[in-house]
Amino acid sequence: MFALLFAISASAANLDPFFAALGKVESSGNSKAVNKKETALGIYQIRPAYFKDSNVKGNHEQVFDPVFARRVCEAYFKKYEKKAFDNGDFETLARLHNNGPSWAKSKSKTNQYWNKIQKNLK
Repeated sequence: MFALLFAISASAANLDPFFAALGKVESSGNSKAVNKKETALGIYQIRPAYFKDSNVKGNHEQVFDPVFARRVCEAYFKKYEKKAFDNGDFETLARLHNNGPSWAKSKSKTNQYWNKIQKNLK
């Protein structure tokens, strides 16, 4: 049992640097940020449709809590790009966050966003 738990935890990607960069790009690290035009909230600027699509229980306003917001993002990433999430593929996760599940069809639209994320990775 211990070996199985160790293998699972050893293979899990460390997404902390990605989430730090995502927060800087989206809101300058402000967990109370609001984009009224897009109704995007919190540190990761989560829109209502993104929240709903994540299937996380609760309500959209809860994304002001950075821990809850990260859970929403993680659920969304696992839903659409599980392999990228498991492997710590920051580029794919950034592009997904920026342009939604069909990001690969218009990858060039997310180039500028990915460049911003890269500049903020530690």
